[in-house]
Amino acid sequence: MKIETLEISSLAYGGSGIGRLADGRVCFVRGALPKEKVSVKITAEKKRFSTGEIIEILHPSPNRITPDCPLYGQCPGCAYMHCDYQTEIFWKDRQLRDFLVRNNSADESVILDPVPSPARYFYRNKLTLHGCGQEAGYYALDNKTIIPVKRCLLAQEKINALLPQKTDDRILLRATAKDGAMQIGSSLPVILHETIPGAGEFMVDGEGFFQVNLPVAAELLALVIKSVSDDGGKELLELYCGVGVFSIALAEKIPDLYCTGIELNKKAIDFAVKNAALHGTADRCRFFAQDAGKDLAKYRNRRDLILLLDPPRGGIEKNTLTKIMAINAHKIIYISCAADTLARDLKELISCGYRVESSRLLDMFPCTAHFETLTVLTRDFNATE
Repeated sequence: MKIETLEISSLAYGGSGIGRLADGRVCFVRGALPKEKVSVKITAEKKRFSTGEIIEILHPSPNRITPDCPLYGQCPGCAYMHCDYQTEIFWKDRQLRDFLVRNNSADESVILDPVPSPARYFYRNKLTLHGCGQEAGYYALDNKTIIPVKRCLLAQEKINALLPQKTDDRILLRATAKDGAMQIGSSLPVILHETIPGAGEFMVDGEGFFQVNLPVAAELLALVIKSVSDDGGKELLELYCGVGVFSIALAEKIPDLYCTGIELNKKAIDFAVKNAALHGTADRCRFFAQDAGKDLAKYRNRRDLILLLDPPRGGIEKNTLTKIMAINAHKIIYISCAADTLARDLKELISCGYRVESSRLLDMFPCTAHFETLTVLTRDFNATE
């Protein structure tokens, strides 16, 4: 067993502490914090880096706290529960800045202050657990072992009250203000009624996607509405639109705005149509179930068009991104839950004449390694004509 003593200098994307071995290679240490000296057992060695496991914290950080969850250290979900919330926000923001600046995707001066979550615990309205004829829980780091969970500090308490003792399969638990907490079964379809503060109620399929932290989702929506309102554009094209929340909320707030939403999931589009009717915006919101990259050429060079993008964690597929750049929209609003793929896609957009006006972190997922971002890009309409 190889033991090293490391000085931790920073936190990597994902939350691991970064130190250097005696030979100069980087070593990633889960659970370590900057300004700490730690004794580490090396668990894996690569040509350019290694990973290590803490044996002893020789000099702890002043920002270290005792984790509130008894499963901390076993459960891989919470990457920041051992530090105070200010430290978590600081390093998440630093990681976003590093990605964008290092990839020449944005100048640091346009990266705005992060938006924290009002609550660090008990914010999640959705929980997925697993089991194999044993207690329901989360997968451990090996992605095989199941860690039994009796209470998750990230989940709303009404979800925790439903945690089952045993399960033979995957379990999905969701909670809304209107419907209460429930287990979503695979046999009967469930319609949920999610409420975003300041935007109202939206219907969604029980198995479908919706933001898990509604107060932060409301902040994100308000920032998007402000960006579109300030622009004065008359037409919005939303790709990866889900159940239509952004388009519908924008159409409600901006009476002369016409929105088109595109989403591959047919169920989500069906709910988007229903949500538009519910909000009285069906005359100015159209929704289509198709691939995000299909039929984009017809939107080229529309002078009042704004593009709103909210792709999955993998970012925008390369062929679709090429078609997006060809539209030549004067403004793009890019929502992302993965800073690495965001930086990759922004670099492509910048290469064809866009400039980042602003980017910021919204902490949609406190305690975890993840966060949401909102980036606004603009360019002159004639940049590629």
